[in-house]
Amino acid sequence: MFLSLIKFFRGFLLVRLSGYSPERFLNLCSNHNILIWDLKNQDGCYEFHISIAGYRRLKPLLKKTKTRVTILKRIGFPFFLFRYRKRKVYFAGIAGCIGLLVYLTTFVWLIDINGNSLITDEDILAFLEENESSFGSRKSRIDCTALEEALRSRYEDVIWASVRLSGTKMTIDLQENLITKSDTEESGRPPEGAYHIVSDKNAVITSIITRKGTPLVKAGSEVKEGDILVSSRLDIYNDSNEIVNYVFVASDADIYGQTSYTYEDSFPMQYNHKVRVGEGKSVYGLSLFSYQIRLPSAFGQDDSYISYTESRQLAIAKDYYIPVILEKTTYYACGYERVTLTKEQAKERAAENFSQFLKKLEEKGIQIIDKNVMIEFAGSQCRVHGAVTAVERIGRYEPAAPEEISTDERLTEDESD
Repeated sequence: MFLSLIKFFRGFLLVRLSGYSPERFLNLCSNHNILIWDLKNQDGCYEFHISIAGYRRLKPLLKKTKTRVTILKRIGFPFFLFRYRKRKVYFAGIAGCIGLLVYLTTFVWLIDINGNSLITDEDILAFLEENESSFGSRKSRIDCTALEEALRSRYEDVIWASVRLSGTKMTIDLQENLITKSDTEESGRPPEGAYHIVSDKNAVITSIITRKGTPLVKAGSEVKEGDILVSSRLDIYNDSNEIVNYVFVASDADIYGQTSYTYEDSFPMQYNHKVRVGEGKSVYGLSLFSYQIRLPSAFGQDDSYISYTESRQLAIAKDYYIPVILEKTTYYACGYERVTLTKEQAKERAAENFSQFLKKLEEKGIQIIDKNVMIEFAGSQCRVHGAVTAVERIGRYEPAAPEEISTDERLTEDESD
């Protein structure tokens, strides 16, 4: 490939050799290191390619072998320039196009974001817009190191960030802290200050392990939402086992309880299903910078249709994207098909919906220990209802109101007793 480009830019010729002794001529070319290639025998004559410099060295060899060469075709960039030497506007347009492409490579035209799950792409793009480092920003004004620090400062869930520029592409790689602030509270890690742990739902306590605070319940206790499970108050006793003061801490405990979830679901046994009809019609569009050019749709606004859109951003080389996006939207006319479920199909659908419900509970760390559901058919409706018994972590933090009591007051109260 590289050798072919060199030949093209230097220029070469396609010639035909004829005469008394063409074989001797070819041997002399080899002896004088004159390169020829693509040698072919055509109707008793030889045709081959030769460079311009090699062609200029052929005259003594042709005279010595009594042969002659005829130029059939001139190939290469020098001949292209000579052929269009009078078309100045044409070459000016080529130069302007190349200059425009080179100018466009000084901006960012593609932003690739990787590793984010808690933070959306839209949030990060808005952040880049605020820092003047978004789509269409000049690369020379973007400080990748400052952006990395700003990302870590702006989003507390980001523990590592990398911003790099390659061509006209900005790549942002993030590593998020999978244990967020809310997850920390759910996992039982106490915040700073004085906090009780209160029940966040009705439950029967199955186990409790207290690290800080005073437990007010034990395994088997029935609690309601809002009941204090672990008090933040710690009593301080003297040698006589008398309470002399209170200390308020951030309660810390692992509390699990048996809870119950009510499950209800219903869906019709007959419904209209949207389906594609006929072959699709494609419409092409072009986005240039922030402007969109799109051909009229094949369907009116009142028509019912299904559409699928594919887009591709153009690039002049790897990582050198330009602000031109080609879009292809395919429209399909759609109709409605009447679907009637049998009881078996309805049971399968109900079971699938119930499985999805259980899966969402398990994703939250809830352990299912029992489930009981019933399926009923009433007219054209399928109704599902039941209950799910589970064991899960319960409790939430609630600020405590610290109170102090002096030693004298405590002792006086004890003596009066």
